[in-house]
Amino acid sequence: MDNPSLLSAHARYAAHTAKTCGYTFRSLDGADGYLFEVCDGVRRAEFAAGAATPYALNDARAASIARDKAFCAAVLRERGVPALPGEMFFVTPRWAEMRHPGREPDDALKFAQRAAYPIFCKPVSASNGLFAEVVESAEAFSDYMQRVAREHFAILIQPYVSAAEYRVFVLQGRALFSYRKHLPSVVGDGRRTFADLIGALPREPGAPPLKPRGRDNEGRSIAPDEVVAAGAVVTLEGPANRSAGGGASALQDGAREDLAHVALAAASALGLGLAGVDIFDIHGSGPTVIEVNSNPMIATLEDHGRWDLIETIWRANFAAALR
Repeated sequence: MDNPSLLSAHARYAAHTAKTCGYTFRSLDGADGYLFEVCDGVRRAEFAAGAATPYALNDARAASIARDKAFCAAVLRERGVPALPGEMFFVTPRWAEMRHPGREPDDALKFAQRAAYPIFCKPVSASNGLFAEVVESAEAFSDYMQRVAREHFAILIQPYVSAAEYRVFVLQGRALFSYRKHLPSVVGDGRRTFADLIGALPREPGAPPLKPRGRDNEGRSIAPDEVVAAGAVVTLEGPANRSAGGGASALQDGAREDLAHVALAAASALGLGLAGVDIFDIHGSGPTVIEVNSNPMIATLEDHGRWDLIETIWRANFAAALR
């Protein structure tokens, strides 16, 4: 791999692809690589990673709608794309004068009193699975609101769904690849507690800590201080994101026809040239969009040695930027 010392994965992928294209690559912030430049000999383009997006294939309008999970779901439903239902509420009274009443923190707490639990909550603008949590009760929801309000301004409340989850990567109107996403899990050894087993899981640098919330194969909730029996599998609750400890299997070129159809419809509805579309395959309902990521990481391809697909993505990105 080219430039393995660069902290930014996007920069590493860009450097690798630039070399195969005969382009020059230059990091503009040293070994970090969160700001870098690519030149084809005549034209040059700068790319920002990290909190920014390096994908020139998406315009700011489309990317900003996709970045807001509530806005994204609303647009998908408006365009007839099957998407999870949800309710958006603000978790802070700041800027209340700029919006109509009905979605303030007190309204969220009232909604929680009549909700059918468990529910799934996440900030409308977070990434990497931060604060994406299963909430079991109105009391737990009140605590969740207080925690998330320290860093975010609004949340999306969705029904809890237990179904197979897939990621379909869309590039310029085609399903480039797909894989099944798996929630992180631990296997008991009869000695360590659930919390200790979670603490021993390998984590990427800077990844958010995993919450000690999970269920065994019978659906029983496991307490953090409970010793997990030898061989027993406990699946963590929350997002199946790679950054949150999730895994991927069945990576394939393209996607199953019904998954591809929904993913392409979602990307088209939002006007995205590149997107990671997360989909539940719900029994009785079929493929349903969870969310659409306009700035998807592609580290799963690196994990599987699919540098050909990484090159395909970045060649298209260079073509969009070097105009």
